[in-house]
Formats: sequence, structure tokens, C-alpha cells
Amino acid sequence: MAPLVLRLLGLVPILLGLAASQDWKTEGSQDPFEKCMHDPDYEQLLKVVTLGLDRTLKPRRVIVVGAGVAGLVAAKVLSDAGHKVTILEADNRIGGRIFTYRDRNTGWIGELGAMRMPSSHRILHRLCQGLGLNLTKFTQYDENTWTEVHEVKLRNYMVEKLPEKLGYALRPQEKGHSPEDIYQMALNQALKDLKALGCRKAMKKFERHTLLEYLLGEGNLSRPAVQLLGDVMSEDGFFYLSFAEALRAHSCLSDRLQYSRIVGGWDLLPRALLSSLSEPVLLNAPVVAITQGPHDVHVQIKTFPRARNLKALKADVVLLTASGPAVQRITFSPPLPRHVQEALRGLHYVPATKVFLSFRRPFWREEDIEGGHSNTDRPSRMIFYPPPREGALLLASYTWSDAAATFAGLSQEEALRLALDDVAALHGPFVRQLWDGTGVVKRWAEDPHSQGGFVVQPPALWHTEKDYEPYDWSVPYGRIYFAGEHTAYPHGWVETAVKSALRAAIKINSREEPAFETASPEGQRQRQGPAHGVAGSPSSDLAEEEGSHPPVQGQLPLQHTTYTRTWH
Repeated sequence: MAPLVLRLLGLVPILLGLAASQDWKTEGSQDPFEKCMHDPDYEQLLKVVTLGLDRTLKPRRVIVVGAGVAGLVAAKVLSDAGHKVTILEADNRIGGRIFTYRDRNTGWIGELGAMRMPSSHRILHRLCQGLGLNLTKFTQYDENTWTEVHEVKLRNYMVEKLPEKLGYALRPQEKGHSPEDIYQMALNQALKDLKALGCRKAMKKFERHTLLEYLLGEGNLSRPAVQLLGDVMSEDGFFYLSFAEALRAHSCLSDRLQYSRIVGGWDLLPRALLSSLSEPVLLNAPVVAITQGPHDVHVQIKTFPRARNLKALKADVVLLTASGPAVQRITFSPPLPRHVQEALRGLHYVPATKVFLSFRRPFWREEDIEGGHSNTDRPSRMIFYPPPREGALLLASYTWSDAAATFAGLSQEEALRLALDDVAALHGPFVRQLWDGTGVVKRWAEDPHSQGGFVVQPPALWHTEKDYEPYDWSVPYGRIYFAGEHTAYPHGWVETAVKSALRAAIKINSREEPAFETASPEGQRQRQGPAHGVAGSPSSDLAEEEGSHPPVQGQLPLQHTTYTRTWH
């Protein structure tokens, strides 16, 4: 009787989560933009992350390229369903753009990558809960933080009420409104488009406009008001990018939204996923070539610079979760179709840079600041404060898109001191004596594996509204599948990577071994027949390449590190 009771109790949080998701769905449907951007398969993905996939009767050998959150989630879901999964990671660590800095002397942590999740990201919340990770509030807004522009400094509670006090020559109808409300004024015309055209046609229209063009044109905002949004809400990073992308981003990023974070650091998420796997993760294993055939697919990885031979692995399917630039460096045989190559080249990664400074005490507490962010028109742009009792490691600068250019090319010491200058300008010169001389800088555009912070697409000016269709990355090319934040909406969020991984896992688990098209050297497509028999067996491991392919000598060299579930 006791085991039965325990099992029933174990279902309680799952059932409560599903019930809460239905409540959210009802509440969320009130926002037309949210309703328009809501994934039609969201509830199915939530169910998969909660209950898993159906156990497969045809176990397959799956190679997952990339050990970021997309690769790890896909590997877990597929492994739990009975497939044999191996993860290949080019870097010497797991996590991708989840990257937690841990100060060995103080024990303080700083998130160099992902740092928050909005309350609407129920799939990611459910994943964390299922892995036993504790969540707590991420303070996005604190009314006592500052905004400083044009050498005028105001508390943010004053900016919310009288933004014109910052020196912007706003129109009478714009004065006395918060920056968020002014932005909503501009969105009124977009709302009319949604109602008149419907979601699909309206989003096609928005894809062809820049945010700046829409705010000044159909949004009918004054130039000072637009500059205010750029300075205070960091919307200037979207000014010359797609208005549709700005809408998607705003649905997840606003000082009026509620956010969560992982207690103890975001890197606990990839660690928990790794601990749940029974199959290995191979680090320092960059994929250089993928050869796709009618019965299997061969993946070649580089061993170390002086090696004459490549290590080759064989599988039934491959899931590519690496960034767009990383995938472009892989040689495919047969080549990827032209439309896939064009989609890869068309991915627009924006830079993102974070600078952390370590102080001897959290001096901002003396100004009644307990979190949130300050804004400045100086190079550092946004300063995020750690919550009470979590140390004095300050995110002294978070910049992205064009704003990150100021820190590009600087040495670490130069970047730290530039951020320190901006913190001192905002809080006073006394902070220079409080800085302990240490810090860390992460420039994602210079990361050899991501080569950018996240994807934000420019307007699709080369298409008409009638013929424009964003590339559907969920459609596989033969035995090759794609996932990652660049393959789904909204770009730049951890949950987006998780959603893409779940979609790919669903397709792989239900794969029927259809015929697939390959591109000939002349760009024409050839069809290859379906594979015969079961793709794999429960006991089959990834096989090494044999036959007419390059020989493999020995095992993986010492330069490769294998991570297993023993790491907690």
C-alpha cells in the first residue's frame, strides 16, 4: 500500500503543473500578440517534457552534435525512450551558452550566458522541476535603480512617471507615460494589423519592416520618444532588425514580466541533464564531416591537430544542435540542399558581451537597490545587481547587438576598467576603492563555437509579403535533423532551444525510414531508397566506420574527454 501511495504522491506535482498550464492558457489568450505567437504544439511539448516519449519498438543509434541544452534535452528524451544516443561536443565543457562563472575565492557566481526565464516558459519550468532543480525569483526591475542619460540621473520610479525629465523633448501625448506605455502606444497600429489581417499575414508584414521604421512610421512616435526607448529599454539593439523579431522578444523581455532563475547557478541544468544520461558525452570532439547514405549516416570527428586520420562513427540519424556558423564548417556528403545552405547563411547572430566586477561589499544596498538593472548611455549600457545575501559580484555591463562593439577588441583589463569607469560615474568614485581588482569578461561573438550571442533576424526585404516563409528547421534532411535556439521562436531563449529539441526528438522517435532527397553536384535532387529492416537494436552501440571509408586506428585519443553520469 505504501509504495502505491508514494507513486500517487509523485504524480501530484505533475498533475498540478498540467492544471496550471491550462489556467495559464486561458489567461494568456487575452493578449492578442501572445495568442498570435503561441506555439500550436506547446501543450504537446509540455506533455513530452513531463511524461516523456512513448517507448520505442525500433531503437535507433542517434548521434547528437552539440552538448548545449538542446542537445542534452534531446539526448535525455530519446535515451529515455530506448534509443542509443552519443553526444559529440567540440568544446571542453557542456552547456553551450549556459555558462556559470564561479569565483573560487568568494564562492560568488555570475551568469555569463542565460540568467533568467519568464514565467510564461512553462516547458522550461517543468524541465527544471523534473530534474529536481530549485527555482527562485529573478529580480528584473527595482524602482530604486537608476537611469542616466545626457548626464541626467534619475531613479527608475521617476523615469516611469516622468521620462521627459531625462531631457527628451517628448510630444504632449507622450509625456507622463512610462517608456513601456510609450512603446505600447506604437504597438496600437500593429494590434490593428493583427485584427485586420490575422496573425499569419500581419507577421509577414512585420517581417519586412525594421523596428525603427515601424516606430517612427506606423507607430507615429516622435524621434525623442524612440530615442528614449533605445536608451532606457535597450530597444536600439532592434532598431535595424526585424520588427517581428522585436515583437517576439518583447513578449519575453519586459520589466513588467516575472522571471525565475536556478538556485545555485544555471550550469546546474546541463549538469542535471548529463547526470540523467546513461550514454557518454565526448568532449573536444568537433565534427568535420557527415556522409549520409540510404541505410545509415557516418560522422567524422577531428582528433587532434597532428592526427592523420579522423575518427568515424556510424548511426541511423544525426541531430545537429550546434550553432549556425559551426554547422557551416561541417562538410556534408551529399551536400545540403541549396535552400538549407541559404537558410544557414541567412542566420543573423548578434554579439552579446557581459562584464562582471567583484567588489568588497555590495555598495548598491546602501542605495536601497536589491536587484534589477540600471540603464546608462555610457558604454556599459545595463548594470544588473545581484540579490541580497548573494555577494558583491556585479554584472557591470551587459551589451548586445551594436552596443557590444565598444568592448570588442579590448583586452580583459581594458574591458574591466571601462566597465568600472561607468559604474563609478553612476554610483560615485568611491567604488574604485571597493573594487578588488578582479572580474571576468565574456564576448560571445568571439566564442569559437557559438560565434554570437543569439539570433535576431533582419527584415526580409528580398521577399514579398506573399512569398515570404521562414525556413522550417523542424523538417529533416534525410537522416539529418536540426535543433537549437536558431531553429525556433522566440530566438535567444533557453526554452526555445528546449522546444526545438523536443520537436526533433518526437520526429526521430516516430521515424518511418522514408526515402530522402539528396542534392547532386549540379544542384539537382536525387532520391535514394528507404533503409530495410530495423535501424538498430537494443544492444547495438555506435559502430566505427568500415569498408570503403577512411580507416580508424585505435580508440579516441586522450585529447577527448568522456563525461558520464558519474558527474553530479
